[in-house]
Amino acid sequence: MGFSLWDSVMKKVLLWCLLLSVIGCAITSTPELSDKKFIELFADAMELHRRYALAPDSLLVERKKLFKRQGITQADIEKFLKDRRDHPEKWDALIALIQQRFGENAEREMKAFQKTKKKDER
Repeated sequence: MGFSLWDSVMKKVLLWCLLLSVIGCAITSTPELSDKKFIELFADAMELHRRYALAPDSLLVERKKLFKRQGITQADIEKFLKDRRDHPEKWDALIALIQQRFGENAEREMKAFQKTKKKDER
């Protein structure tokens, strides 16, 4: 099967999620990030990356606005990703929500991402 636009978008968003664990932002801390809220953030981030694909400065500004609007901090995302590394069985629930929202292609991408993360941790 050939490389599709969906694959490209999913890879960019997953890369963006990984970059979130490196890039800090100054937004007030909030309660724990839930799977549902992570999926909402993921969906909104996909839209921002589509809309501002050729404008990285605007993308950064809009991403900060998104975080503020959703009440998400860098620490929330890092904690969420660490929890998934510490408890890989929780990926199943997240993958189910992604599939429900985005379809089977997203599920395959998330499973591939999960396998890549396991290999990176070794």
